[in-house]
Amino acid sequence: MSFQPVFDALTKILFDIINFIPRFVNGLIILIVGYLISRLVRWIVRVVLRQIHFDQLSDRTGITNALDTLGVRIPLSAVIAQVVFFFLLLSFAISAVALMGLTAVADLLQSVLRFVPRAISAGIIIIFGSMLARLLGATITAVAENVNITYGKVLGKIIEYAVLAFVIVLAISTLGVDTTILTSSLTIIIASTGLAIALTFALGAREAARNVIAGHYVRQRFQPGQRLTLGEYNGRVRLTSGAYTVLETGGEGGEQSTVSLPNSFLLQYAVQGQEVPQSAPQQNAPEPDSTPEPENPAENA
Repeated sequence: MSFQPVFDALTKILFDIINFIPRFVNGLIILIVGYLISRLVRWIVRVVLRQIHFDQLSDRTGITNALDTLGVRIPLSAVIAQVVFFFLLLSFAISAVALMGLTAVADLLQSVLRFVPRAISAGIIIIFGSMLARLLGATITAVAENVNITYGKVLGKIIEYAVLAFVIVLAISTLGVDTTILTSSLTIIIASTGLAIALTFALGAREAARNVIAGHYVRQRFQPGQRLTLGEYNGRVRLTSGAYTVLETGGEGGEQSTVSLPNSFLLQYAVQGQEVPQSAPQQNAPEPDSTPEPENPAENA
């Protein structure tokens, strides 16, 4: 039995190890030097950003609030410095691993390095997209409050979350992930929700719309101050608003009260009305008699 193949294999392994040690040392030196350089560059970037008051600028532009919404509590300058540090260290690590001869590991790190710009782009899209979503939500809320819509805050939140959902899908597609199914599903969900809300408001506001339309004809038919008798209601028209007509009625004790009737109610049922009383022309007071009164002789005596 010959042991020569075993000795040849062991000899080859030993020579591979001996040849790998210098490459490993050189790669380790490059990795350590790269780590030190990356830390130095990170410190320089952080100092420069602090000197130009980059964090205050991000606060004024709303970027800090957007990061806080996403769960990032550290300043933006620290985030940028850390990204630069990671990018440089990964570049040195690829060179060090390639020098060691670990080709598979080098290819893996190279793929991660190519993924970094996409991740940065996705992060930027999410940050500015969340800012846009919050701005649109606040705008919708303000407009709804100005027109006295009580559910303005809920409507603003719905708009904000819908825009944010589309922004997240866009960011995921930037990473190279196929989002066709996700985009279609999200579109169907939002469209279905919007259709349900529209039908709910349309059916719920049907009576209000009818009264608003009837108010146009009520204002043409009845004038403020005109007395109306409609069933059990009797009074004078004070005003006709968008959906209701206000009548001034007198109580049993003579006190004045008001009652609001839907405008469609005035058009559907018979209304007995009286013309608005015209103010009678004022009669001219008799001119004083210019004939002088006779003098009393007793007073002149």
